[in-house]
Order: sequence, then C-alpha cells, then structure tokens
Amino acid sequence: MSIEALTCFLNDVVRFHELATGLKALSSHDQIIAFGQSQGFDFTESEWNTLFNQDFELQSDSIQQSILSANPGHWSWAFRQHAVWRAMLMDGAGDGSA
Repeated sequence: MSIEALTCFLNDVVRFHELATGLKALSSHDQIIAFGQSQGFDFTESEWNTLFNQDFELQSDSIQQSILSANPGHWSWAFRQHAVWRAMLMDGAGDGSA
C-alpha cells in the first residue's frame, strides 16, 4: 500500500494506451480503485480518496462543477477525476452532461 503506487498508476495511465483504454468503461471511484489494483498498483481506497480530494480542492469552481456534473456513463468520466488525466482530454471532448 503506497501513495507511490497510486502516483505511478496516475502517470502510467498517461504513458500506456492500454491502461487509458481501460478507464473508458469505469463509472465510479470504486471501479477506478479496483482497476488500478487489478493492474498491479498496490494502493488503498483511502489513498485514492485522499489524492482525489487534494486534487479536487486545488481546482477552480468551474472545474469542480465539471467533475461533479460529468455523466458517469460517458467514456470520459474517469479521466475527469484527476488533473493528470484531465490533461489528456482534448477540448470539446464533452462529458455526456448535455
């Protein structure tokens, strides 16, 4: 259990197409955690929640609202859950909320 493993997971999703592709079907934080763990990244739910909350608090009100209003059924939902992954989204990707 390690925040290092979680940081590696965040960064490896950016680096490796197959990990990024795996995020597309995920619609909850529990699924993100389980996916990361299933890929060999040893982090806990508590570590994920801490990292998510720290990142969320650093975001502008408009970004926070975008995260909260994104449709969990849309392919981009999981990518919106952390700044490292949001940077992967192209402008106009949409979030399924409209």
